[in-house]
Amino acid sequence: MTRRPARGLAMLMAGGLVVMAGCGTSPPPPPPGPSASVPPIPAQLNGNKFIADPCSAITVEQLRSIGFGEGRHEQTRQGQCLIVLGRSVDVTTSWFPPLRESISTLYSGRAQGRDAGNHWEEMTINGYPAVIVDVEENIPSRRDEGPLACRLVLGVDDNTLVHIKANTRGKPEAGPWLNDPCGAVKKMAEFVIGNLRS
Repeated sequence: MTRRPARGLAMLMAGGLVVMAGCGTSPPPPPPGPSASVPPIPAQLNGNKFIADPCSAITVEQLRSIGFGEGRHEQTRQGQCLIVLGRSVDVTTSWFPPLRESISTLYSGRAQGRDAGNHWEEMTINGYPAVIVDVEENIPSRRDEGPLACRLVLGVDDNTLVHIKANTRGKPEAGPWLNDPCGAVKKMAEFVIGNLRS
């Protein structure tokens, strides 16, 4: 009679081990994050050229050809090229070391809720995917004059995102773009595409 309880205890212990082993298994994988429909790059441009020299993206002469005043390049920090036009107008082409974003990481990051800027306006420029991600609005009494600054990001290959920002602030050095920085960055993106083809 004493053997039956012992056998039952052994079975309970074995059952307990099975349950404990089940608790130690890894949890199921989390569900996949939200997906993003990423526009394609029509033909790979030379993103390495831009990473090595952000000033290769656009020239002062090209800016002058669309109405900007006299200007000069100033390499301000790693990953950025600043073009100063007059006293207060500037254009920057940049990336953000050590990150090397792409149009794919931009879209997927936004789908996952990461901050991509205060604006999101998708477009294509000469077939290449671009997004206006930041617009600095004018003061309320001058909103009809257009924004103060605008930043566009352009996918040039599968591994490179070019940031183009124009800060025109209604100054005469910006020529026809003084109240249209977003129009200016779109036009600059066309130059970037041509300059990075080689």
